[in-house]
Amino acid sequence: MLYNIEDWINPIRRGAIHVKNILLIIFLFTLSIFSWALTLEEIENLSKNPATLELSWEYFLEYIIENPSDVRITDIGSLISAKISLFNKYRNYNFANFIISEDLKNFCINLGVLDTNFSIPEEDTNKILFIFPEIIPILNEIFNTGNFEGTYYKYLYKLEGLKEHLQINSYETFIRTTINNSLSSPIYFDEDVEKFIEVLVPTNNYILFERFISESKYLVEEDKYLGAYKLLTFLDKHNSINESVVAYSQLKNYFDLKQRLTLLNDQVFFVEKQELSSFISEVYKVGEDLKALTIEKNLLYNIFLPLLKALNSKLENIQEKVPVVDESFETLSASFSEQINAEILKLQMHITRIENLPVVVESDKATSIEQATDSQEVSARTIFVYFLLSILGALFIIFLYFELYPSYSKINFLCTLKLGRFAAHLAEKLILKNPEDYKAFLILAKSYEVAGKYNASINAYKTALKLKDKTKEGE
Repeated sequence: MLYNIEDWINPIRRGAIHVKNILLIIFLFTLSIFSWALTLEEIENLSKNPATLELSWEYFLEYIIENPSDVRITDIGSLISAKISLFNKYRNYNFANFIISEDLKNFCINLGVLDTNFSIPEEDTNKILFIFPEIIPILNEIFNTGNFEGTYYKYLYKLEGLKEHLQINSYETFIRTTINNSLSSPIYFDEDVEKFIEVLVPTNNYILFERFISESKYLVEEDKYLGAYKLLTFLDKHNSINESVVAYSQLKNYFDLKQRLTLLNDQVFFVEKQELSSFISEVYKVGEDLKALTIEKNLLYNIFLPLLKALNSKLENIQEKVPVVDESFETLSASFSEQINAEILKLQMHITRIENLPVVVESDKATSIEQATDSQEVSARTIFVYFLLSILGALFIIFLYFELYPSYSKINFLCTLKLGRFAAHLAEKLILKNPEDYKAFLILAKSYEVAGKYNASINAYKTALKLKDKTKEGE
């Protein structure tokens, strides 16, 4: 049986033509995709992703050539240009990503993670305002109503030059609301709210703080002392206290006493026998100061009473009287409540009072002693100066070592020493080196916590968790 060669070739030819047609269709379809002009809205959407930010600019330039008369070109071009400029400058800061994505809330939150001394210069602020034009209306609303729509807006003080854009008729509502919130919850008036006021509220309005604080009758309610004290301390720092000087002095004495009483309560169980005399004298002085305080002080009484009970319990175990120099507890034993007075009377039974007698020294003997010790004093001073210089030199070397070579262990060590601010500074340097390192944000959160910046600590923890999740997804 003979086969015709054409019977073999024709199917192959038909298949080749079919494949060629398919490839041509694919080529034309691909060409149409890449040659299709993007709309201005699509170009703007490309600029909201750091990965396609530069590409959006290239498409924008092509769009200008094809559509030179489009009135929206100027605004979109300025927007993309501002984003590129800010991203190139602040790419090591986490907030830069939220500038690109035009997410104002997360931009503010990540701005709050940084130290209160961090600021963005005015030229960059103007670019940010172009991206977030709603910032000024939001701030105007905050000052006109007195309420933060979102607490994260308080971090906007870090943008320099905002004050010049605001249009505020009166700050009275804002100041009154700030005072009420601070008296109700002292943590409201934190370091960031204080900086927000310093940067954005003209100083000639500070007089309103004192007037509204006086109207609040804060001295009647002891639970409002802390909020009032923080507000008055703020005014004192800016030399804006006039009529409230006496009240501020009383509150200052109140919190000084509270700190001394707390310290004595912490120490009472660990006082050595030979230190009891001076310790009891300090308790007496605190009692005298507490008696002299003229404002409501029930909370201090609640700290003073356990102190006296613990001290009496300790003295009972010693079973001998402690000599105390010239301190008369009789004047205190009728100044407080029945319980406190009873403990003071009990304390009197455990001590013996001795007078502080003057020491008489013959003049000739004193002169000879002074002459004999002059050279020793000079020598001792010289040794002390050299010792002090050595210590300062060593501390400087340690500081320089920590500053130049920050690490997790060093920052953790600083946190152990309660040096939160320095620890936070080093942690921020680690973040600048690697903004995607969630461990750096964890150690930053711990540093803020040690420094007492709890809101910033929470924000840093949140950022760390997000980065950790992102790292897991990448793996």
